Amino acid sequence: MTEADVQSIALFFYFALLDDQKAIEASSQALALGRARKQRNPDLKNSVAIVAATKSVWDRYKARVARGRPNTSVESGWLIPEGLDLGPWREFQKSASEDELLTVIWSKILRIEDDDISEGLGITQGTIRYRLGRALRKLGSMTQGVSKLKHGSAGK
Repeated sequence: MTEADVQSIALFFYFALLDDQKAIEASSQALALGRARKQRNPDLKNSVAIVAATKSVWDRYKARVARGRPNTSVESGWLIPEGLDLGPWREFQKSASEDELLTVIWSKILRIEDDDISEGLGITQGTIRYRLGRALRKLGSMTQGVSKLKHGSAGK
């Protein structure tokens, strides 16, 4: 797996868990799992291995995470651009279904192709597109609300 794959796995867990320590732990487990899958099947695309490994580790961690309640600190080493408002993401993380949350991360944050997500999860591309469309509508409505508040047009 490449350095970019390692970064993708770390980003997946950062946005899925919003917990620095758990993201680091989960990332190292998913990386080991992804590497093991690639070793067993060298022809497996890295992106498919990433989806399968992150989903497997996510299933172990999801019960231990309070979604929408971030546990991050500046000292942890995660570099978040200054002025970035994670508020809409926290709301989305709290209200979205697990399928919607994970699909948005794989597709829009990690930029993994629908067919690779589909293969990694063992489900149809149509199901991926449906989940993604539903998720983006939810996320879009949350960011529009924030945008209106920031520009002073709420309630006008």
